[in-house]
Amino acid sequence: MELPTRWEVELEFVQALANLQYLNFLAQNKYLQDSNFLHYLKYLEYWRKPEYAKYLVYPNCLHILTLLQTEQFREQILRADVAGVIMNDMCRW
Repeated sequence: MELPTRWEVELEFVQALANLQYLNFLAQNKYLQDSNFLHYLKYLEYWRKPEYAKYLVYPNCLHILTLLQTEQFREQILRADVAGVIMNDMCRW
């Protein structure tokens, strides 16, 4: 069995950002306070390029990627009620 490529892992991860419960988990476990993790999120910006974005099944993950660049959002996503409100809003998109 072949291991997934880095591209496949990054595709799966960037799309996982559309899962607000997962974001809440990341926040609770302090990943969103880790400077290395925040640098990784900046690195993932390449998924905005059309040649990569065309592979996204959940394109709203790019909006979340933008929100994650702000400290205010990273702090608020700690709250399960905020995650729930955003999730409800995303379902209406």
